[in-house]
Amino acid sequence: MKKNHIFYSCLWVITCFITTNIHAEMILHGTRVIYPSDSKEVSLQMTNDGNRPALVQAWLDDGDANSTPDQVSLPFMMTPPVSRVEPNKGQTLRITALPNSAELNQSRESLYWLNVLDIPPKAAGTNAPENFLQLAIRSRIKFIYRPSSLKQDINKAPEQLQWNKLGQQIVIKNPTPFYITITSAFETTNTKKTDLVPKGLMLEPFSEQKISSPNMQIDKIEFITINDYGGRTEHITQLVQ
Repeated sequence: MKKNHIFYSCLWVITCFITTNIHAEMILHGTRVIYPSDSKEVSLQMTNDGNRPALVQAWLDDGDANSTPDQVSLPFMMTPPVSRVEPNKGQTLRITALPNSAELNQSRESLYWLNVLDIPPKAAGTNAPENFLQLAIRSRIKFIYRPSSLKQDINKAPEQLQWNKLGQQIVIKNPTPFYITITSAFETTNTKKTDLVPKGLMLEPFSEQKISSPNMQIDKIEFITINDYGGRTEHITQLVQ
């Protein structure tokens, strides 16, 4: 008789849709979590859309996707860290800032990542196959700590980006204290649009990034950013030569 082999693999999925699917059953209602520093707590709703119970583990990390919950020490507490979600039922994750969160940089946003791991039940009984692959799927979404001292309008931050053309490159400068996610940046040549950032990019506060642009004739860029609610906003800006 062959011995059953169960392989557990962790996959993480980052998506730009408002709803994130986990194992096609667990659903996160959001693509990012914003924590204003003057809030007592923030929450994220998740729902089990499947027909079986789900065991879910949730934790925050500081950017290392390979870190485990026991290896990360952050000034936030998440409850519940592990939960069982019944079919067609929901669960609310609550994140509370600890007193030492006041030691975080108050002049700019801080970025972390929220992980949700869906652990499928072990196959058992007479219907269990002799050899099967079992996947535990992890989703990581942005968790942004936003100091209340930042009085600028986050919705106007993309308009403050500076786009400078330097030869065959474009330098994008972010002079704001906010993280800005760009999903696309189009240049147009003879009515043909080319996306210069097909994989997207994220600009840290007070940072700059360079992208390639071999077209020497362009003078404007159309770009799309993601807002706090996961929605897409279109912009047009002039290039500074």
